[in-house]
This record gives sequence, C-alpha cells and structure tokens, in this order.
Amino acid sequence: MQVSPRKPTFAFQSWTQNMAKTLLYFWKPILWLIITCYALFIPATRLPVEPFLIIPHFDKIVHFGLFFTLCLFLVRPFKKLEMKGYLMAALTSILLSGLLEFIQHLLSSTRQSDIFDFLANTTGVLSALLFFRLFVVNRKWEPLF
Repeated sequence: MQVSPRKPTFAFQSWTQNMAKTLLYFWKPILWLIITCYALFIPATRLPVEPFLIIPHFDKIVHFGLFFTLCLFLVRPFKKLEMKGYLMAALTSILLSGLLEFIQHLLSSTRQSDIFDFLANTTGVLSALLFFRLFVVNRKWEPLF
C-alpha cells in the first residue's frame, strides 16, 4: 500500500504565498543590506591606502549614506504592509546598525566598531525619514522606493 504525500494545507499555502509577496516588497532593502554588509566587513587590508578623496571623517559619510539608503528603501514596503512605515523603517535600520557594529566588533580583526559610526548610521536613518516625508511621499517617484 502506497502512501501518497500529503498536500500542504490551505493555511500553509496561504502563509507561503503571503511570505513570498512580503519578500518581494523587501527586495531593494535586502539587496542594499547585502551591499552594506560587504562594505562594513571588507577587511581593512583591502581598503585603499591612499584615500580616493581627502575628506575628513569620510568613513562617517559612508556610514551615513549606507543607512540613509537602507532606511529610505524600508519605508515604502512597511507602508505597503500597512504597518507604521516610518517607525518600522527607523527601528529596523537602527537595530540593524547596532547589530552590524556589534558583529563587526566580534568578527573583524582589522576593523573596529565605533560609537561614532553608530551615530552616523542613526543620523542617516533619521535624515532618510525626513527626506522621504518631504520629497518622496505623494510624488510621482514614490513607487521607485
């Protein structure tokens, strides 16, 4: 007697479809997070010895930009899911910022975590929220985010 494989229940099918749809909303922030992780965890020995631009605290500008962009990409998916877009984007970005700085401290022997990096990340997040509210909401380019 052969036992036929059980088909997934309707609830499971619905859950997987919803999860796939949710992941599609977040493809941009996930891709940007991968790029951010690469930038944060690249060994210091692979960074240029001579800076491309001679700008004081250039690394803080990079941190600001990475998390500004991450937060910008997170607002719209959270809004689509009818969650508090600004709050969830900010909390997610700041928590990821702290987590990545902590992991960088634990794993990297050539890079160090820094409270000023975290402050630059947080400033980028808050600036992204302001930018999104002032320049993106209800504009024709909002779907790009």
